[in-house]
Amino acid sequence: MLASASRSRSTLVAAVASCRTMRAQPSIGPTTARISARSFMTQPPTSENTTEQNSLPLSPYGGRFGVPEQPMSTKSLALNQANSKRSPFSKAKEGVKSKMHDWTDEKKNLEKRKELLDDFQSGYFAEFSEINRTGSKLWKATTSMVNADKALYMPNIVGTSLKTSEPIELVDVLRGKISLLAISGTRFGEEQIETYMKPFLSKWPAGTSKVQLVELNIQENPLKAGLVRMMVPFVKKTLPEERHTNYILHYKSIKHLKEPLSMQNSYLGYVFLIDGNCKIRWGAHGPALEAEVKTLLDSVQRLSERGGR
Repeated sequence: MLASASRSRSTLVAAVASCRTMRAQPSIGPTTARISARSFMTQPPTSENTTEQNSLPLSPYGGRFGVPEQPMSTKSLALNQANSKRSPFSKAKEGVKSKMHDWTDEKKNLEKRKELLDDFQSGYFAEFSEINRTGSKLWKATTSMVNADKALYMPNIVGTSLKTSEPIELVDVLRGKISLLAISGTRFGEEQIETYMKPFLSKWPAGTSKVQLVELNIQENPLKAGLVRMMVPFVKKTLPEERHTNYILHYKSIKHLKEPLSMQNSYLGYVFLIDGNCKIRWGAHGPALEAEVKTLLDSVQRLSERGGR
């Protein structure tokens, strides 16, 4: 009897200890899942998911980003159209005929459906999954800038000036100056471009020379764009006043520019070094590597010594 009671007591003690151990372990429930999701949304991928630097592919297009056409401001385009021999009525008539043809063209309708399907399948969730899978660095920048005769142009983008809240055109800001154009649309991307902007601004402070920093905040999602519009006063307070002039907000899609600029992932931040003729001489993305910062600063110095060419 005593032996049996002793065994029962030992079993009971072991069961209680097991329950205490289970309570001490973290629960994998809805609360933990929400915390994990929130942490993942606000923090860069861990080193386990980040591609090793030495295995990163080189910059796409051999570092030649942009479009072959020289950018023109909307004012210049309007002037060219005004000087055209064709009347505004004939242009409008041709535009209506073209749209009517597109609506009745079965092939173009199928292409449009495919385009919408591709947009749905390769949306923000797919882009976020890509970051989780490959890390925040998809390729590494070239170790030197592109020669002027081989470089392509930065296309014009019309946005809103943070300083004046008036329309502003990117080509007008870039022309005649050496510019580091920093582009982002998320907090994740902002943290990445900061790794390029800080060393750049430490050598060429804002508003002090022919070398300038231009920031472009792109919001393609209408809902998010509305939220950003409401937060403009907060952005003005948090950003140094000397950077307001060259801070541009863009609230429309830039889908047609993502391929030539290799900006397929909207979560990441991108930087481009642009000369006085609006040609893209160098580009990078994601968190800056030490070699990329060195290339950026050396390239800006060389362009500055050449007068921006």
